[in-house]
Formats: sequence, C-alpha cells, structure tokens
Amino acid sequence: MERLVQQNFTKQFINGQWKDGSSTSVIQSYNPYSGEELVSIRAASQADLDEAYFAAQQAQQTWESLPLAEKKRRFERLVEVLEEKRAMIIQWLIEEAGSTLMKATAEFESSVRMVKESASFLTRITGQILPSYIPNKENRVYRTAKGVIGVIGPWNFPFLLSMRSIAPAIATGNSVVIKPASDTPVTSGLLFGELFEQAGFPVGLVNVVVGRGSEIGDAFVTHPVPCLISFTGSTEVGRRIGELAGQQLKEVALELGGNNVMIVLKDANIERAARAAAFGKFMHQGQICMALNRIIVEQDVHDEFVEKFTAIVCSLQTGDPANPNTFIGPLINKQQVERIQQDVQASIALGATLHLAGGAEQCV
Repeated sequence: MERLVQQNFTKQFINGQWKDGSSTSVIQSYNPYSGEELVSIRAASQADLDEAYFAAQQAQQTWESLPLAEKKRRFERLVEVLEEKRAMIIQWLIEEAGSTLMKATAEFESSVRMVKESASFLTRITGQILPSYIPNKENRVYRTAKGVIGVIGPWNFPFLLSMRSIAPAIATGNSVVIKPASDTPVTSGLLFGELFEQAGFPVGLVNVVVGRGSEIGDAFVTHPVPCLISFTGSTEVGRRIGELAGQQLKEVALELGGNNVMIVLKDANIERAARAAAFGKFMHQGQICMALNRIIVEQDVHDEFVEKFTAIVCSLQTGDPANPNTFIGPLINKQQVERIQQDVQASIALGATLHLAGGAEQCV
C-alpha cells in the first residue's frame, strides 16, 4: 500500500529520526477484518530504548525553557496538522484497530478536543505566593515539569487514549517516550511521531519505540530516566507495572479494566433502555473498559426487555468497519474471538439461555 510506505511507519521514531529497530524480532500489524498485513516493523531493543529515553531527557529541558508564545504556536500547528491528516488517521483507525467509521470519526474528533484542552494548560499552570511565619518574608510555590513520561498505549481506542496521555504531558513541560500496543503500533504510537514532527516540536521531545514486552516491557518501566509511567490496558498488566514502578518509587497513572453494570427498573422506558444497552454492550464490539458486562433487569419487565434488546441486536449491521452502515466490526485478534466463544459456552453450561447465536470468521 503506497500510503504506508510514504508514512515510514515500518520504523522506530527516536530523537527525530525514523530508523530500524536493532532487535532481531519483528512486530507485524494486521487488518483485523481482512487479515491483510499492514506493516512489518523490526522491533526495538534495550539499546533503542536507552537512546529514546536519553533523547527525551535532553529535549525536555529545551522544551520547558521555551517561551510560552513558542509553545502555544506549536500546539496551534499541531491542531492544523491533525486536521490536515484527518482522513488518513481515520483510515488507519479503521484498518488497524477495526474501528467502524462512526467510532473512528468520534475518536479522531475527541483527540482534537484533547489537544485543544491540553493547550490551555500552558496558561493555567500557576504558582502561589503564601504567607510566611518569618516577618517580611514570603513563600513562593513554583510548578515545574516532572521530566520524562513513559506512555504505554492501548489497542482499543489507540489514538485517543494515547493522545490523552501525550498531549497533557507535553503541555505541562514534559517529554514522552511511547511504547504502542503490539496490535496497533501505528495508531497508538508511530502516528504521534509524525504529527509532532510536522508540527515543529523540538527533536527528541516525542519518541516511539515499538518493541515486544518480553524484550523491553519491564525495562520500559524500570529505566532510570522516566519518572512517571502512564498505562491504559488490562488489570493484569497494570498490576505488573504498578509493582515494578513501586519498587523504584515511580509514579504511575493506570487506567485498567472495568466491570460495568446497567440496571433496568420496572418504571423505565424499556425501548430506550434496550437501545442504550445495545450501544453500551456492542459499541466497538464491546472492546471498551466502560462497556457493559452485566445487565440487571427487574423481573416485572424482564421478558419485555429481553425481547426488545434481542430485536435491536438483530438489526445491528456487522461486517466491514469501513462501511458507513456497519455498527459491529471485527475483534482485534483471534485470541479475543476465542476468549468470547469460550465465555459463551461457559455461560450456557452454567444455565444461561441463548437467545441469539452467530458464527465468527477468523482472518488473523
């Protein structure tokens, strides 16, 4: 695909340079709907990680000392670059993350709003002048950047949730090193190298290392340079990150899995409740930490709710996420397909009633 070659997304982005990783392993990204290989990336090694973190450390000092007007211009340009690349980013979200057109568009627009909100931090960061117990003295409080932030991106809302960590970190004077999810190395990582590069941010301020967790996962957290690790993903991995960071007294920002419930009472509008439940359960194929895990319905309206809910789910169009009419696209990989199939069978074995069944075609 010509677009992929042009964007140079088969490489690492370290210290302003697009370069091959020095690991012997390769990370491949596939379209979860068609099974087509999108990119093949030579993975980053410990040496690449060191280079990225040290580059970020140097760039952070330069960035924090820039005049406010300079920083503001960079963020204004970043918004312009985002809008210029709107179609390309949305296409990548569809092809790499399996996002439907509706979801990809909403994710892009939310990301732009995130950048604009983060830009406001430039003038909202203020200190304080406090009274002192010593006569004719005053206490001054200054707020400064933390330094280098390590960002581990997710695969479900890869662009938005990565941007949610990256843009505020940059706006508050920090630099970042991004380790994208292996299933979405472009949309949760490499896109940001290109965007911040073209917006004119200092070289080394944003770095992207695409590597296997078995090779650089622990080192990404325990490396001496970053002072805070931002992670969005599973609770299991979050516990591991918290453990490693805690051993070195590093701060963490963790958004982990959810276990969400919807309660439908007998005085509810059942039609509206069923529609809300269908959206909450099947938006992005349920691959959202806020997706519904359980729906608890009062007995008096149970049968009516199940009937309406089943009818709505039957009407949801599945298939190619690029089709504007598609509401349910593909799961991210075959492991997720197999897990859900096992969950369905286990639920039936425990006494659940199957109201609507379907098959699954595995492309990846």
